[in-house]
Amino acid sequence: MTTRIFRGVPLSMQQDGWWLDGPKEPSEDRQRSRRRDGIKAGLLVALIACGDMLVWSVVPALSFALLALLIVLAGLALAWPRLSTRARFGIGAGAVLAVLPLIELVQPLSVLIALLGLSGVCAALAGLARGDLLRGALRLWWVAPAQTVSDAALGAQRLGHIGRGPIDIRALLLTWALPVAATALFALLLIGANPVLDQALLHIMTWHPPVPNMWRLWFWVTLGILIWPLLVAPAMRERLRARRATRATVRRQGIINAGSVARSLIAFNALFAVQTVMDVLFLYGNVGLPEGISPATYAHRGAYPLLVTALLAGLFAVLARPHLAGRPVLRWLMLLWLAQTLALVAASLFRLDAYVDVYGLTRLRVAAYIWMGLVAAGLGIVLWQIWRDKPAAWMLLRSGVLGAGVLYVTAFINIDGLIATHNLTHPVVEDRRTICALSEGALPALHRHLDIPPHRYCASSSPHLSHPTDWREWGFRNWRVRRSLVAMTTDAHAP
Repeated sequence: MTTRIFRGVPLSMQQDGWWLDGPKEPSEDRQRSRRRDGIKAGLLVALIACGDMLVWSVVPALSFALLALLIVLAGLALAWPRLSTRARFGIGAGAVLAVLPLIELVQPLSVLIALLGLSGVCAALAGLARGDLLRGALRLWWVAPAQTVSDAALGAQRLGHIGRGPIDIRALLLTWALPVAATALFALLLIGANPVLDQALLHIMTWHPPVPNMWRLWFWVTLGILIWPLLVAPAMRERLRARRATRATVRRQGIINAGSVARSLIAFNALFAVQTVMDVLFLYGNVGLPEGISPATYAHRGAYPLLVTALLAGLFAVLARPHLAGRPVLRWLMLLWLAQTLALVAASLFRLDAYVDVYGLTRLRVAAYIWMGLVAAGLGIVLWQIWRDKPAAWMLLRSGVLGAGVLYVTAFINIDGLIATHNLTHPVVEDRRTICALSEGALPALHRHLDIPPHRYCASSSPHLSHPTDWREWGFRNWRVRRSLVAMTTDAHAP
């Protein structure tokens, strides 16, 4: 009889032999995880305290940017070992770029830029690849609140388990009864013999700790909700980068198909041609308008509707592009229609410019200039995409970068100063209400171009210059305005 020896345990038995393992003790990984959670909780409390000191009861200015940078720095310190050198540099640079508009001026646009930029920073802290950053930044808006709520519930559960073990009352009395009683007796004797200690005890007993008001408590809670996701960004990585499983499906013919696109493009080209010819005649050809319609009325009525028309035209071009493949006639009809749409946008800019020459600038008209320029550039990108047969991702990336770049630069431009300068230096219809409703950014232009002081020109509602009470309320634009006004005052009093 031959004896065979099998060395080792078969793989199937290794996998099925989980029942051979004994109960495991709490591992070092669990203790290390609890220490990290304690560090995060401590950082959260410290950052809330910093936010209370920097932001509460302070005019929004430099303090907002500093708080945002502190939060990102804390999140970067926690995620530092998981990140590459390139990712660390990108996160730091992205955070600085996101808060720079806040340093210039805290306004709705700069706050929006900061929130969107910090969302991208949080996605980068989570360790997402560059191709997943945009998706992660968008998903953060509903993933982060869910993460905060779940972590808060888990923390409350852990706190509830503390001290639930059996308590030996007899042992507790034997170990603490003597020291507590003897210490209390000696303390009473010493306080009775020392009037200084007696007076200090009275002060302690009559002291009432300050209780923060409800608004301040809500401010702390809001800060905690905003701060926590950046401290636990790596825990949200998989949910931020989640992708839907792609399934091969048969595309059904919808309302947008080759036939509907062809008929639409023929009708659109004919309709836009009528508008283009009329613009050529009335705007550029100096042909007289019908009775009762002034050039200003024609210009004002057409500027904003044509902008909406161009936006819808661009949307239709993007949706209809898949049906142009292999159909040269449709492709040329689309290119012709986009060219006419660009001509309409140019006509809208011409109309708006003609109206501004008569009635001056306002914030809405400046915004219209910006949006018309963006729409024209976007249509140009779509036209080039179709002409060169580029993918949709190519067009979306460039259009998004262009729009974000223009809005970012706009946050650093003193729009109110431009409006005041234009309206006071051009022969436009005087509108004191518009000029006097501007912010402090218009004050240098008012002092420079008015013959009387702004408070007399505006009577009751002139732009008010704010003076920061401390460094937290400092703003770069406010500093430039105050410096310009001081220089004007000095020059005016110079001999």
